[in-house]
Formats: sequence, C-alpha cells, structure tokens
Amino acid sequence: MKVLATGITGTIGRHLPNSVQPLNIDLGAFPSAKSFSDIGSDDHVLHLAGVVGTIEVEKDKNYSHAVNVNGATLLAEEFFKRSLGKFFYISTSHVYGPSSEKITENAQTKPSSLYAEQKLMAESRISEIFASAPERLCIIRVFSVLDWDVAPFTLGGAIRKLTQPDSKFELNNSDDIRDFMTPKTIAKSIFEIAKSDKLDGIINLCTGTGIRVGEAAIRMLDESGYKIPAARILPGISANPYVVGDNSKLLRTLPNLSLDWQPSKSA
Repeated sequence: MKVLATGITGTIGRHLPNSVQPLNIDLGAFPSAKSFSDIGSDDHVLHLAGVVGTIEVEKDKNYSHAVNVNGATLLAEEFFKRSLGKFFYISTSHVYGPSSEKITENAQTKPSSLYAEQKLMAESRISEIFASAPERLCIIRVFSVLDWDVAPFTLGGAIRKLTQPDSKFELNNSDDIRDFMTPKTIAKSIFEIAKSDKLDGIINLCTGTGIRVGEAAIRMLDESGYKIPAARILPGISANPYVVGDNSKLLRTLPNLSLDWQPSKSA
C-alpha cells in the first residue's frame, strides 16, 4: 500500500513526510485515464490540490471550478474504480455557517464565498461516488491556517506586511477569534489520520481553542523578534467573528495527536 497525494508542493502538502508519493495530475486540463495509472489497488490518496482562497478563485471562476469541483470529482471517480483504499478529501471550515459556539461536524453548512461553495460542491459529489462504500471516504475540514510560510492573501501574509520597513499596512478586525494551526501541524495530522485508517465521514481538523487574531499576530511578531506595531493592529470584528472547531470526534479516535498552534520563527 502506498499513500499518494496531490498538491504536494502547496502550503500544506510540502510538509508531508517523504514517504508520501506525489500524484502529479493537472486536474484543470481534463486528464486522461492514463494520468491516474500510479494509483494501485490498495493505495490511499490525499487530495490537497486546488485553487485556494476567495481572491484566487475569483480571478478565474471557470478554471477554479474545473479544478476544485470537476477535477476533484474526476480524481475520486478514478480512485474509486482503481483502488480499494481510502480517499481523503481535504476541505475547509469555510463551508460552515456562522456560529457563536464551537462548530461540530454536523453543524449547518452555509458557504459565504465562491471558494467555500466549490469545496462544498466537491464534498457532495465525492460523497455520492462513495455512497456504496462510505467507509472508504474521509472528508477533512481544516480550520484556520497560520504561520509565516503561508500565501500572501492570508492572515499570515498580512502579518508579514506589518514587518516591512516603513509599512503603513493596518491589520483590521483583530478581535475576531479563530482556531489556528500551522501548515506543518496540519500536514502531520493528515498523514496520521491516513496512516491510522480508522476515520471516515467528515472530520474537523482544528485545535478546539480560539485565539484573537490580534493576539496571534502579536505572538508571531514577538517570538520572531519584531517590534510590535500596536497602533496598526486595529480593533473590530468581521461579519464572522468566531470560528472555532470541535475536534472531539478526531481525538476520540486519535487522542495522542498534537494539535496546538505553535508558529515557527520568521526567517
């Protein structure tokens, strides 16, 4: 049995262990059946690849739909035919609706962006493919990703702007509360989930602990030795001020997972 992964050079995928083999498929280009020939009869697949984030999705809606929905569906179909292993679809907490409490896996879904709509649509289509064998599908909904090595359009990218000389950038909505994990911890957790082969259905991957955005920014800046620009970390909340997950389903099966948010030092 092999563990294969798409998106192995991405924000999370590049932190997967070397034992995970890349599955290099251009899911936006109508790949042929031959493109999936690396999938063996008992392999697992981690599907991380996609167009990520509202800004990137909105740049080319047709292409992002081709990758995030059609491509994910095609990969799941081919995997289902070729392997008796398990398919791990990496989704996002953005599919959930607003909540003032910790979000469980059976919470209402209400995507607030096109990116979230595409991820939820892919979840639905993939679930239909595995309807006759639901034990072979695990949908992992990842909560807020934060460290120095994340995309420019994310909170981590915004915090990097605070470190730039002569920057006037202001971090808004610092009173929002989020459930942060680093890409490295997420990758390690996804691999442990796949290796255990004990989980199926929808799983929240999160710490279960909320932290204010402003506090997270100050911690990252302080631990990396930057002067904290307190006047440019502005109070306020967004339209979705509280996004914290309930990870009890995950921890009942894998109680020894280390899920705490431990940001790295800035290079």
